[in-house]
Amino acid sequence: MMIDKVGATIERYRMLHNGCPVTAAVSGGADSIAMLHILHRMSAYPLPGGPRFSLSAAHLNHGIRGQEADRDEAFVRSICQSWGIPLTVERANIPALCRHTGEGIEECARRVRYDFLRRCAGDGRIATAHTQTDNVETFLMHMLRGSALRGLGGIPPVRDNIVRPLLDCSREEIERYCLQE
Repeated sequence: MMIDKVGATIERYRMLHNGCPVTAAVSGGADSIAMLHILHRMSAYPLPGGPRFSLSAAHLNHGIRGQEADRDEAFVRSICQSWGIPLTVERANIPALCRHTGEGIEECARRVRYDFLRRCAGDGRIATAHTQTDNVETFLMHMLRGSALRGLGGIPPVRDNIVRPLLDCSREEIERYCLQE
């Protein structure tokens, strides 16, 4: 069962502790919705010996994909409302910011997204929906760029207050979970 696998990942890497507030970064895609659902279930019904934590969600509309991004935002709002999860939504105009700062779209969007998530989380944890598949892609990208051994690692399970509870799950497992739930 995927919830057990995620619970084991959280335990192995000591991602969460009792009383810890968790802010889930939710884009509206399958990975982040599956993560939100699992964390919601775990916060409402903790696994035996598992941490007890409070859950909220955060969604950043980057202003890049127009109506598609607006649909994602509406979907995330609807899910959080129906599951009773507090949600913070913010909008940014990443293309305009890029013109001002000279950054690339990806770099600027990432910077703005993590600034937003840090503001939402405060001293709590930020949960992102990076998966095993993302981890392999990151490793291969670093390798193809000619990274030294030190830079060849993939995505760390925990970095500062950012945790990645789906890191041991494949994209296929997540898609199956979404279809079953």
